Amino acid sequence: MAHHHKTNQEVEGASDRDRGRGMPRRPDEDRLERRTVSEREAAGLPGDAPESADAAYRASHDEVAREADAGEIPTGDRTRKSRDAFPPTRYED
Repeated sequence: MAHHHKTNQEVEGASDRDRGRGMPRRPDEDRLERRTVSEREAAGLPGDAPESADAAYRASHDEVAREADAGEIPTGDRTRKSRDAFPPTRYED
């Protein structure tokens, strides 16, 4: 009688990736990047990957520094004790 069942390897795929239950232990980075680009394009976003967290932090830090130098936002001229209480309280001291 001939053996007609597939092996576990054929059914489940490679043991380090392509499992059907959640994220594989070692995701295929190239395939994941291609999928990310295609999904971003389908959503109407630029196809390239978003900038790194470090680059985003530096950009926002530079923007805050520029706004503080231009006087667009208040700087820490006053101490905490000299400022009004936050949230404002309805009780008198």
